[in-house]
Amino acid sequence: MKPIHRQARALDDFKQEGNKPDLTVVATSSSTVNEPNTDSRDIKQEDTKNESSLLKQGEEFGEEDYYYQCDRCMKRMPNLKLVLQHRKLIHNVKRTGPSKIKDIDTEPDIHDPNFHCKSCNIDYNSRRKYRHHLKYVHFMALKTISPHQIPQSSIVPDPDDPNLYCRACDSKYSCKSNYKQHCRYAHGMTSVKIANTGANSDGITDTYCELCDVRLASKSSYKSHLFSIHKVDWRLNQQKSKNITPDINDPNFYCCACEIKLATKETFRIHLMGVHAIYRTAPKKTSLEPDINDPNNNCRTCQKSYSLRSKYRTHLRLVHQIVLPPLIGSADPGKLPDPNDPQNYCNVYHHSISNRNAMIDINHPEFYCAQCERSYSCKTQFVAHIRNVHNI
Repeated sequence: MKPIHRQARALDDFKQEGNKPDLTVVATSSSTVNEPNTDSRDIKQEDTKNESSLLKQGEEFGEEDYYYQCDRCMKRMPNLKLVLQHRKLIHNVKRTGPSKIKDIDTEPDIHDPNFHCKSCNIDYNSRRKYRHHLKYVHFMALKTISPHQIPQSSIVPDPDDPNLYCRACDSKYSCKSNYKQHCRYAHGMTSVKIANTGANSDGITDTYCELCDVRLASKSSYKSHLFSIHKVDWRLNQQKSKNITPDINDPNFYCCACEIKLATKETFRIHLMGVHAIYRTAPKKTSLEPDINDPNNNCRTCQKSYSLRSKYRTHLRLVHQIVLPPLIGSADPGKLPDPNDPQNYCNVYHHSISNRNAMIDINHPEFYCAQCERSYSCKTQFVAHIRNVHNI
């Protein structure tokens, strides 16, 4: 008879637990389900408990989607001020540092699209960090939100909405690009302005790959996908149809061939080299070929001189596509220079001295070599020159 009394008492306890509205009851009831039991009645009770727990979570929040509670005893409170007083008086919790809360009477908006806490006057860059702040600083119990809201089928958003508000999802965005992407990939809505400019710029109006049955997140990802997976270079197709040469000296860094504007001069130069194979020092139209052994590091094709031989050789390789022999071993140890050369030219190291009788000022403010009649852009190059060439 004793086991029967225990079973009846356990059933009475189970019924009392089901009548409590506290969240801790849901946790204890779920833990009892995990106990091993082969009774079919327990399996049926598990399904009903899961359904009832979801209903209780929706009912306890109501319309506000949050409430205040003590993090120690989980007691529900009407506002933050009472929570702080309760933690201090009942649990003897003392503040260890300065509080982030500047206005305790101001209620934070848990649905703020910019993740701004009005009470603390702090902005957060993600919803996760903002909700973490509300939970552990303001002691808010927040209702679980769905990671993906299902848009209403009868309402479509306006991609050109100036307030960046999506009527279908009832959500507002702080960034225009994020709102445009949301309208495009969540609702299939594209701005008329974007569609027109996209057709004129690169001809890509959709980032869906039919062969792979996948939609890429951005145009750049779509172009990379075409090149790496399908070996299709959209730039070649675009340039064949346009046959336009960009202006390398455009003051606004605008590429008329691609119809895009670059942010800085450096990014514009990289774009010209990577996309259009146009280098910063483009060779001028002339029949002269560069002299790779020019003693003054002067490119007669481009009519430009370089302070160092290494820079001159780099120019020959990149701009004129000349395959140069290595410098190691280029000087002939058995060959001697002519001291009476009228050009003051050393045929061993391929270097010319313009005025060998001039005095070199090693402290010249403009880093000028009087014998070579050449200035250098920095002191390091000037010191290296007078040490290696003039042995000073």
